[in-house]
Amino acid sequence: MEDQKQTVLITGCSQGGIGHALAHEFASKGCIVVASSRSKRTMADLENDSRFFVQELDVVSDESVENVVANVIEKFGRIDILVNNAGVLCIGPLAELPLSAIQNAFDVNVFGAMRMIQAVVPHMAARKKGKIVNIGSIGAVSPAPWTSVYCASKSSLHSLTDTLRSELHPFGIHVTLVAPGAIKSNIANVAADNYNQMPELETIQAI
Repeated sequence: MEDQKQTVLITGCSQGGIGHALAHEFASKGCIVVASSRSKRTMADLENDSRFFVQELDVVSDESVENVVANVIEKFGRIDILVNNAGVLCIGPLAELPLSAIQNAFDVNVFGAMRMIQAVVPHMAARKKGKIVNIGSIGAVSPAPWTSVYCASKSSLHSLTDTLRSELHPFGIHVTLVAPGAIKSNIANVAADNYNQMPELETIQAI
């Protein structure tokens, strides 16, 4: 029976977020769920539940991504579904945001997904089977003030998803984009905390 279950790897499963909710939903459907985030501490409730295989995974680290993917394949023999959910909400006026904060947002939201995709595609292509789900945002098509960086990163994710769908179709790999609207989660709270901890932002003076 274990061989008949779908193995799902989800990034960004911290409690209170979309990934955490998806982990529970996949588990309720009888899937083998690999729940991951940068710290097991943020998934304590999942770690104590036998339905989940909890892994610490930092999507901005090549080594972390490679190790977790290898661990999952070694333990379960395959990855049927990858859900790229890990993301950060970089907020603030674009003209004043530190470039380091902008780079971090793209590293997590865009390059993080790319790292995961490059790590699992050879395995899925060898099996001629797999599904990749990228969690985008309605903000990619309907941006709002102070969210330019986040919206731009999600727009990039939308574009690469559309391209990837065509590239991977011949290998039996299906690529899906999910673009949620307003979702009650902890991502905004984390973003606000990060913004408050930034060095004092320079005020633009009118000339």
